[in-house]
Amino acid sequence: MNVQKVAELVNSCDVVMGVHGAGLTNILFLPDNAVLVQIVPLGNVEWISRAYFGEPSKSMDISYLEYKLSLKESTLIEQFPLDHVVFKDPYAFHKGNWLAFKSVYLDKQNVKLDVKRFKPTLQKALELLLEHTNRSVR
Repeated sequence: MNVQKVAELVNSCDVVMGVHGAGLTNILFLPDNAVLVQIVPLGNVEWISRAYFGEPSKSMDISYLEYKLSLKESTLIEQFPLDHVVFKDPYAFHKGNWLAFKSVYLDKQNVKLDVKRFKPTLQKALELLLEHTNRSVR
């Protein structure tokens, strides 16, 4: 798919949802008053998630919601014991080494959303869309 088609498709969306990563850069094509729901994986990546997508969305007239994974929603629990440093202290695990961080928290981690736990985030996205719709009708 070429950039123009991607831009047109994304521009037709009210909500974009995705796991933290480069794919979320498509928010550049969202219309005003859209909602971005970012799923934040394990690994203490909240700060980078907010810096790369949360903060920029404010200046783009896009509402930003963040959903932080629980241990049960990450496939890392199938690969490491629960008392492993990967969970207890991610920074101590990778010690600032990007390749070590990437190899576990980005490459080996998949997401299995708990739909019941995720539901309030979706409800909030709907509320935000309705607020924007009501404001534009007035």
